[in-house]
Amino acid sequence: MRTTHISSRRVAAALTRGFFNAYFSGQIDARFPERKDIQPTAYKQIAADNYEELSAVFLSVLFPILARLNFSDAETVAEDMRRRHFSDSTSPKILLRYACGSKPVYDTVVEEYRRQLAAMLGGHGQSVADFFAGCAPFDTDEAKVPVALAIRSMVRVQMHAYATGLTAGPAGARHFRQASIYRLMIGGMTALLHTEPFVPKTDNLEMIFRAAALNSDNFETLMNEMNLAHEEFSNG
Repeated sequence: MRTTHISSRRVAAALTRGFFNAYFSGQIDARFPERKDIQPTAYKQIAADNYEELSAVFLSVLFPILARLNFSDAETVAEDMRRRHFSDSTSPKILLRYACGSKPVYDTVVEEYRRQLAAMLGGHGQSVADFFAGCAPFDTDEAKVPVALAIRSMVRVQMHAYATGLTAGPAGARHFRQASIYRLMIGGMTALLHTEPFVPKTDNLEMIFRAAALNSDNFETLMNEMNLAHEEFSNG
């Protein structure tokens, strides 16, 4: 049976993982543009270099996406924030809790953030197998997110985080590495839509994306949003 909605906690966890993978990928592409094998010390160094500002970057990328999962549009979010008297002095914790929409989702994001940061400080990205071992199941009694919205959210989080990581690198690079983008999107779809690690059975890139997306509707949503986000974020 085709999945039409995904647990909001599952989506939040996958988006958090997507941010870390994309942000660190951007930094790696900026620091090691000709790299072949990245040593664990590189991940550790990037994590250490970005430790102080990482939470602020995370909030800037994730806040509008998480909030959009709970409201119909950006104008509604802005109006609701004005009604609650949010301001520049509102704490990041309160803003993140607001964007998550519920305590279970907030707790999921905080826990996944810790897991992702621990992996990076340990010298590696979190494997998708480890992600599946700790993430919420698809089918719960909590709020659910339409699959199309979840896919668009994943694309935008990863594109934004990758671009931010790329420009935060020492060289201030702006060139998107296409192989990195493809890897991130396939990994993001796996974390979002699958229940076990996805192993491609072909070398054909389109077929790999179609398999990762599970069906033609998801594939079209993925491709369309990738094109829009690439144009937006690659041009600054």
